[in-house]
Amino acid sequence: MFRRRPEMIRQRMERFEGFDFGRGFGGPRGGGRDRFFKKGNLQFVILKMLKEESRHGYQIIKDLEERFKGFYSPSPGSVYPILQMLEDREFVSISKDGKKKVYSITEEGEKFLEENINNDEFTQRMEQFQNIDFEQLKASREQLHEVFQGFMKASQQALQDEELKKEFDQFVEETKARLEQFSK
Repeated sequence: MFRRRPEMIRQRMERFEGFDFGRGFGGPRGGGRDRFFKKGNLQFVILKMLKEESRHGYQIIKDLEERFKGFYSPSPGSVYPILQMLEDREFVSISKDGKKKVYSITEEGEKFLEENINNDEFTQRMEQFQNIDFEQLKASREQLHEVFQGFMKASQQALQDEELKKEFDQFVEETKARLEQFSK
């Protein structure tokens, strides 16, 4: 059997179209929301989950939704192509439980996971979410959405007047500096 080097496999996984998660509605030209996770990161979490215990695809989706307390739920259109790709790479094996396919991590999958543990930003981000009050986060998101809409209206107005534009640019720089203070 032909074996590929882990970095080659990772590069191919990242180019795989099914890893374009979280773009949301509106497509690539705007109108959609930002990606919740970077390309390719969900594969690591799925492999880690399968290392804990074998699961079927729907169970993976529900377990992720539960871990994020409903804040994020991957679509079947993102999970099932990853599972197929992981099977193609022989990182998971499939058994049947009635009509359901049950996925289990293989030795190759465990080896890949171990070799790429430092590339797993998704799990690191997921661990950050464990102690977050999601109700408060949802409320904050609503506030941020209102602020963003106000920001967009103000920026459109600023483009109409040179003095307003200078004032708006200064406001943006001051806001960025304040936000940086909060993140320290």
